[in-house]
Amino acid sequence: MTIVDTDIFHDPDDAIMLITAARTVESLIVVTADEVPAPDSGDGLRARAARLLLDGLGRHDVPVITGASLGGHRISLDHALLAELPRAPRFDLDDLRDRLRARIEQTTQPVRWLGCGPMTNLAELLLAAPDLAEQIELVQMGGWLDPARYRHPDRASHNLHADPTSAGTVLRMLPNVRLVLSEHTAAEQIRVGPQWPLYQRLTGPNAPAWAQLPGANFAIWCLTRSGSWMHDPLTLSAALDLGFVRFRPERIRIACDARLSRDPAGRAVQVSDSVDYDSFLAWLETATATTPATAGTGGRR
Repeated sequence: MTIVDTDIFHDPDDAIMLITAARTVESLIVVTADEVPAPDSGDGLRARAARLLLDGLGRHDVPVITGASLGGHRISLDHALLAELPRAPRFDLDDLRDRLRARIEQTTQPVRWLGCGPMTNLAELLLAAPDLAEQIELVQMGGWLDPARYRHPDRASHNLHADPTSAGTVLRMLPNVRLVLSEHTAAEQIRVGPQWPLYQRLTGPNAPAWAQLPGANFAIWCLTRSGSWMHDPLTLSAALDLGFVRFRPERIRIACDARLSRDPAGRAVQVSDSVDYDSFLAWLETATATTPATAGTGGRR
């Protein structure tokens, strides 16, 4: 079982990650991070959009759980599209914890948790059910250890900075953690812009119907930016153990603001050490170019 925890439909890399996960992961659950409540009903706009995208890809079997809100409104979709989204079930934090626990307790196997947003949902689950800590294997996008290679060396990277208390809770509680560091995901080699075939497939006149949401997300994002770094698809590839991201053991100290530093007496984690960007991009190109009708799940669970 793989649980994808994503603040989807702000930076387009989350949508690209979910498209790829829908085509490569058989047993999949989606929970939305940093949820944006809909003004008309209070349910989650991210959950609404994720449900519509998954249905368009033929993945009606994938549950979408509305996650916790951090009070923000970071979503890159126009108002007309947002108004057309079907409503999603509305949950409070008790429901969120109960639903996640019930899903995890359905299996005795390790559960892979793919963190592509703030760690609020996972922290809530672990505080309510600490007995699940040994069963969860976290692969989280974010964190940095080399301040010279991160754009904001005065603070933690976004996914940790957005909810530093939850990040600290999760990283201290879980025994099995792999971090795909921001200094590797923010590499120029994986910045996808309008000139890329991936962008053009989603936004062009021959784009399939399911591409309306991710295409609009990408186009709106690129109105003010030069492209989207494929942080989360790279993290997905690491969670699937495809070998593009290589890890090394590290001991880290977690500051109160969730900044990380090396410390011989710190927590033992695995951190990204190097990336085969060419092989990753070849895989991503194939995964996103394959139509849902012919894409296999590859038997991943």
